[in-house]
Amino acid sequence: MATYEGMEVDQELVDVIRVMGKAEEYRERLQALQSVWDSLTLLGHLSGTATDMSDTRIAFQQLSGSLLNQLARETLKKTTLAMKSKAQVAVDIMVRNLFERTADIGFLAMDDDVRAYLSRFAPLKSRVIGEEARLERERSDASLLIQFREYVQKYSVYANIILLDVDGNVLLQLDENNPVQRSTDALIAESLTSTHAYVETFRHSDLQPAQPNSLIYSYRVTSADGQNNLGVLCLCFRFANEAERIFSNLVEAEDWSVVTLLDQHGTVIASSDAFHIPVGATVSHHPERDWSVARFAGRRYLSVTRATQGYQGYMGPGWYGHVMLPLDHAFNHEETRLQEAAIPENALAAVMSNPRLFSDALREIPCHAAKIQRALNRSVWNGNVSQKSDNKALNPAFSKILLWEISNTGLKTQDVFDQSISNLHQTVVSSILQDSQFQAALAIDIMDRNLYERANDVRWWALSSVFRRALSKSPVDTAALREIAKTLVHINGLYTVYDNLVVFDHSGRALAVSNAIYQEFCGQVLGEEWVRRTLSLSDSQSYAVSDFVPSPLYQERHSYIYAAAIRDQSVEQNIVGGIGIVFDAAPQFAAMLNDALPHNENGEVPAGCFGVFADRERRIIASTMDKLTPGMTLELEEHFFRIGSGERRSGIAVFNGHYYAVGACMSKGYREYKGTRDAYRNDVVALIFVPLGEYRQDGHKDQMPVRSRLQNAETQTTSPGGESLEIATFYVGQHWLGIPTEYVVESIDVKGLTSVPGAGESLLGYIMFHDKLISVVGLWGMLDKESQRRSSHEPQIVVLRLGGKNDMLIGVMVDELGEIPEIPLERIEKVSPMLSNGNILAESLVKPSAGKSSREMIVILSPERLRRKFMNITE
Repeated sequence: MATYEGMEVDQELVDVIRVMGKAEEYRERLQALQSVWDSLTLLGHLSGTATDMSDTRIAFQQLSGSLLNQLARETLKKTTLAMKSKAQVAVDIMVRNLFERTADIGFLAMDDDVRAYLSRFAPLKSRVIGEEARLERERSDASLLIQFREYVQKYSVYANIILLDVDGNVLLQLDENNPVQRSTDALIAESLTSTHAYVETFRHSDLQPAQPNSLIYSYRVTSADGQNNLGVLCLCFRFANEAERIFSNLVEAEDWSVVTLLDQHGTVIASSDAFHIPVGATVSHHPERDWSVARFAGRRYLSVTRATQGYQGYMGPGWYGHVMLPLDHAFNHEETRLQEAAIPENALAAVMSNPRLFSDALREIPCHAAKIQRALNRSVWNGNVSQKSDNKALNPAFSKILLWEISNTGLKTQDVFDQSISNLHQTVVSSILQDSQFQAALAIDIMDRNLYERANDVRWWALSSVFRRALSKSPVDTAALREIAKTLVHINGLYTVYDNLVVFDHSGRALAVSNAIYQEFCGQVLGEEWVRRTLSLSDSQSYAVSDFVPSPLYQERHSYIYAAAIRDQSVEQNIVGGIGIVFDAAPQFAAMLNDALPHNENGEVPAGCFGVFADRERRIIASTMDKLTPGMTLELEEHFFRIGSGERRSGIAVFNGHYYAVGACMSKGYREYKGTRDAYRNDVVALIFVPLGEYRQDGHKDQMPVRSRLQNAETQTTSPGGESLEIATFYVGQHWLGIPTEYVVESIDVKGLTSVPGAGESLLGYIMFHDKLISVVGLWGMLDKESQRRSSHEPQIVVLRLGGKNDMLIGVMVDELGEIPEIPLERIEKVSPMLSNGNILAESLVKPSAGKSSREMIVILSPERLRRKFMNITE
């Protein structure tokens, strides 16, 4: 532990607590009250009130340190969790994208047209060729460049495609402005000899001399038998462009955080704010820690570093997601969280009692504060009672005021505790709502990015010369069918997100599949409506997608099937068939949602959290909750499904008997997918559910009513020289009761109360009081039928001396102590003893003061009637 401004806090919090606005505000208020306690304690000793405040002062001081420590911990936890989420998303989204690129290079390097081009022209690069050969070369260049252009039109993540011979000579490239003609980059030799399926290079390369760093995927192109290397194919990824797209979804306009990607050495390779944290800078990074405070360019930052979780076994180039937040702005969001959000009181009550949202230590602080206040109230109450019989006080009037101030200061102190915890509850719920929106936006972004690749894949594969050549002949011969099937199996091996690939002819008859379990469909006409749409597509950029319905091509499970037309090799306008790719929806969508769920400080998904993809009609597409299956209707408020493209929304909903913070985000597409030039429209909403607590309509039923403080008001009504009676008041159920202070000994705690089996309804048990055993009774059953003891509230015992031959002492259990006002006698009106055959305990009533808004009356109990009522119990 360490000392901060006179309070003990955890050592790790010292660097950050001073910039936490709310924690500082409460510290200042508590320390100001602590000074008041010091003064009141001294005055109490000097005045002789017999009320020692030392224990109360120390108890509140210790609790203040605990409160400050817990507030700082919770504030830091929420901030760092949000930073971790951003850092994790930044690196994982990039790695997911790069995983697709590793499959792209493997497939394109085996393209028959690329292989044929290299076989024909790579050996001629260093030779002088004739006019006819030159013209043929130009025609082949133009043809392959058209193919490359088609590829980049679909896969717009690439900036350039470069084809080289084995010596590093550039034979063909898409970017006409790139001056490179020959390369000596080591990636060429590595691509020709690597035993892996791809070569991934990120650094400066002479293949793109204008770029400080390039991300290039390369691989060798071999002869058909794989024995001879013909050249090297390179796909140049638009890394900076993609990083900018990722960052734009993570950093909002008023966000001070800088999201970066780091290489293995901690060098910044991409930054959401290059003027703040520039590319090329080296920063302190600690992936093994939850968070750290680091210095950069003369400023202190809260920083978080996360390694990738990988995707489908691919771990990327070894990069980190790294978020830096200027320390002096790190906790600004605590002031501006969604405090205006409509949070039902019952939902807040559920949050307060949820151990998964708050530590036991934090949830116990209000209970400890209330306990200290009850003890203080009892001490002050007893001090006031003793004023009549104890004349040690130097100035009784001053002592009364001092006792009032002591009690009032206690209430103010408890109010700071209650207010700070209440504000924290509000902030946490608002934070959860905002975070659930963020996670929903992440889920839908992952989905859009993934399905973008599916739309690209099917259109590119439809251009395969293997498929076009085979289907351009009718009928398709057996050898061609085997070649189609072999190609499909090879593709499916590279792209594992598909359950099956199918090629069909112009009549919709299935010719070949990649997954042997669907072999029975070969030779059958596929009657699904997406097949008909595919066979009438207008051009190579067009594609068709099935509705999300069960399909025999996916074992009657729900999925999307993406399809594109295969066109005649000679006559482009003629459609000779199509290819359908069956997305493996069940595990893929579940994985997307699981990756988007929030994680706690231990990296685990909090219990009860779940995610859903659904359409605008509330039909479920996928869910991480087992009982919510595809095709079901999700029982959730309509407004979550009526948001615009890319729009986010959050709110509190009741689902399955629990309150949930629900974040929603509608799909908006990615790059060209679902964009303005894409005819495909399919609105999907991602929903993230975070449990807040159990739903209870009667959440506040057991709470005691808030009582106003009336002592000063009552005392002030006494006219100069007028007679008055001092009444010690207390509450039993909803009843405000009192008894003249001369009959009150003191109030004590219930600790030590022992119940006796077989005792009557009124006798609650016995307790030792100053070495004497006294009876403790309850009045709830005597007041009215509805009045009952509050199980959620700690009661107290008022010890009364009722006189009689044995000087009867008895304890009365009460729910709460009241004030001890001096009541003018003219406001006290006797109750007729003839009512209820004289069995009522009330002796008189105190009429409300004239002009006062409250019409509640104090019921003054009769000491004599109490003595007669309980005489048998005490004897």
